[in-house]
Amino acid sequence: MAALRGGFQVDNQNQGVVGVSRALLLNRNIRAIAVTGLISGVYIGMLNFALQLFPLSIGLGIPAIGILQAVGSRFSGAGATFIQPLAGHYSDLHSRKGSIMLGSATTVASMLCFVGTALTGNWYLILLAFVLYGVSILGSPASQAMVAESVALDPHKMDVAYSLVFFLGTVPGVVSPALAGSVAGTTGYLAIFAAAALLESLDLFLYWRELSETKHTVTAEPEQGPRFSLREAFTFPRSAWGYYGALAADAFAFGISSNIIYAMAQDQFHFSAQEIGLLVAVWYLAMLASQYPATRLLIRLGPKKTLMASEALGTVLMIGWAFSNSLPEFLVFSVIFGVSVTTWVPGVSSLLMTHAPPKTRGGVGGKVAAFRGLVAFPAPIIGGFLYQYLGYDAPIFASLVGTLVCVALMFRFLPERPRASIRGGNGP
Repeated sequence: MAALRGGFQVDNQNQGVVGVSRALLLNRNIRAIAVTGLISGVYIGMLNFALQLFPLSIGLGIPAIGILQAVGSRFSGAGATFIQPLAGHYSDLHSRKGSIMLGSATTVASMLCFVGTALTGNWYLILLAFVLYGVSILGSPASQAMVAESVALDPHKMDVAYSLVFFLGTVPGVVSPALAGSVAGTTGYLAIFAAAALLESLDLFLYWRELSETKHTVTAEPEQGPRFSLREAFTFPRSAWGYYGALAADAFAFGISSNIIYAMAQDQFHFSAQEIGLLVAVWYLAMLASQYPATRLLIRLGPKKTLMASEALGTVLMIGWAFSNSLPEFLVFSVIFGVSVTTWVPGVSSLLMTHAPPKTRGGVGGKVAAFRGLVAFPAPIIGGFLYQYLGYDAPIFASLVGTLVCVALMFRFLPERPRASIRGGNGP
């Protein structure tokens, strides 16, 4: 039996994915992050299409949406690119919990700006809303590190913990996008953004009440800890350039088309908000249904091979989007999209935390996110202008070529999990 911080024990030698998941929920930090993920999953499912369609409703075109996504995408926008290494470095020096709470508060502010935009139609306010939304991801590096530290960096438990958090964040998306599509089609987007602000406010309260700091558990010199350094926050280790580059190439390849695909589908094929909501709901349903086999795949194959399989599915997705022009066809490839995401997100987190030095665990997550954002920042802008001047197929073909290149880069540069970290036969 292996003792973990958070007041529980779990013998991962004799328990499967479901058994380990139940035990992990006894850990206060894992439970808090999972529950807040479940709550935020309700509105994120709505935002996944609303943030592409809402600008159209106030008169902006596809190129303008590409620019807004480039500025405010939560994972590859300019705001996220700049803030994540700073926030990750801060969380290494001072507080994981503080970083997570600040990110939550910024999300609330962003949603309030979207509410203001829905009321006034002000284009300047929507730009601020997107900037804040991108910056609000600043708690992600600290959250990744807190999950890893809360399970004592055990590789098997990390795989299951990241998959569990991702799974619970996915569940509401099976229903919420279709509901939001109906709301948007009948009453507009104001109710969606107001609901998001309220739900994230509840998350912020739970973070304050339930999370326990883990930063001190990995710092050997708490009394004289190092000072905050901009240089350290943005310094990328040369040995990891290929590794970072492979992950960044994925963000660029997908960002060309996926960040604007629903706006393109509505503009090109005249899908309604309700139909786009259905596409997103099926995407979430596919993520939900594939979560358990994807977790087993991650445990069995390790992060590198799992991420390569995910990228290969991305090439299938791009081919499907290129040849689709009706709702049933898009629904089929929403399933492929969902499986590709399910095999990607937990695998990246597990790989990062496995190879991160203990004292810079939050910073590594931020640096990788920043490198991805730096490379991917122009992707939706390029996609928007390709669509404007060359048509629907152009951005999707560009993404297809990019995903093929990514598979090769991952094979060459992604590190395998160290043998020493999986000793003991941590099977599912």
